[in-house]
Amino acid sequence: MMITLEIDNRAISNAVEGERIELAKRVRLATENTGYEKLTEPLREMTREALNSRKMPTTWREKLYPEEARHTLTPAFFVYSLVPQAMVAFEEGATITPIGGKKYLWIPTENVPRGKGGARFTPKKILIAITRPAETKGRGKDRTTKFFDRAKFKIIPLKGGGFIVLGAANVARRRSHKRGGNRIGANLGYGGAKTVEFNSTEAENWLPFYILKKQVKLRKRLNIASIVDRAGAKYAANYERAANAS
Repeated sequence: MMITLEIDNRAISNAVEGERIELAKRVRLATENTGYEKLTEPLREMTREALNSRKMPTTWREKLYPEEARHTLTPAFFVYSLVPQAMVAFEEGATITPIGGKKYLWIPTENVPRGKGGARFTPKKILIAITRPAETKGRGKDRTTKFFDRAKFKIIPLKGGGFIVLGAANVARRRSHKRGGNRIGANLGYGGAKTVEFNSTEAENWLPFYILKKQVKLRKRLNIASIVDRAGAKYAANYERAANAS
């Protein structure tokens, strides 16, 4: 006697595909969670502590691949920095030298005012503010000369090599800036302290503005490789756990 069995191949295929999709969702979620918890967050925390910075840690970003094909069983978590050269320098150590034929690095101190975006003013921008204030964005001569009116600068050699640039100005007072350091005076026309008062009774202060060095050696401060290694070991266990979950 012959028995004929009719098999619904479409139903079986759909069931298998459904299981595969559920498995793919689990391993994708495990990949995303492990990447964020064991890579992104540790890298940001290490950068914050090592560099004493609030901005540098935020340059660490992540992406989960593939972005569209969400049912893959081999997702990938990619972490990168918006300033990779800086991260490599602090990971391996580096020697920073001037470029463009310049002889010295001009390293700003906390006394150098901040402009738009929080960046310290360059020597060129300060010179423009003093000599050609009309070119300083939007504020004109009145605001810029409040701080650098009759400003004087002098360069003093340092014992260990290099120079320090001192600037004299009538500084009424300083206030803390949310990005770190101080706003001074009228901040060269970019909206410094709103309540600063300038008057002839203020004592003249010589403030360090820039340190001039022919080179600067950055010591190793980060250990990115160790975080990557630990994350890789943890990911293998998490992937296996997600794949075997029912």
